[in-house]
Amino acid sequence: MAAEYSVETYLLDKTNVQDTMHCFDTRDTSTLINSVYAPEVQLDYDPVLGGSPEVITSETWAKRLEHLHDPWDETQHIVHNILIELPQPSTKKPTERPDSCTVFAYAHGWFYNRNADGYPRLMARRQGGRYKLEVVRLKDLEEKGENPWRVSKQHVRVSFQDLGEKSEFKGVGAQ
Repeated sequence: MAAEYSVETYLLDKTNVQDTMHCFDTRDTSTLINSVYAPEVQLDYDPVLGGSPEVITSETWAKRLEHLHDPWDETQHIVHNILIELPQPSTKKPTERPDSCTVFAYAHGWFYNRNADGYPRLMARRQGGRYKLEVVRLKDLEEKGENPWRVSKQHVRVSFQDLGEKSEFKGVGAQ
């Protein structure tokens, strides 16, 4: 029988999933491979972003992202209103700890270029959208005492997009 899902474990799982989400917008390939994505990831990016459904390795995905933001001097993505669907622990009936959960979130991205004075004040692009993610618990990471939660499915839909001054965005699809 599986161990009971305690309040402490539930809270740790929620925090670890949130931590995984906060590492999303790093330009560090090794962080994306080792701290965000499961070894294999199912992607479904909005066609507006140049995406189409595919299943690839986290390494392939992270390397594809390495130069995605090169057209801009500064970028910032904010992932917020994170809803993590984990079962609530109960004293009335035993609750098993899940191996996966669904996460819903909103995201906003800002992309700026530097003006003649060198300040990042020229908005080149702004967009917002929704994430629906499947996050899995990798037991081998947990046994090492690490955050075990990794994104295995990423569904992204655009809600709005403002192309600002000029945009050279090629999309998230294979380059």
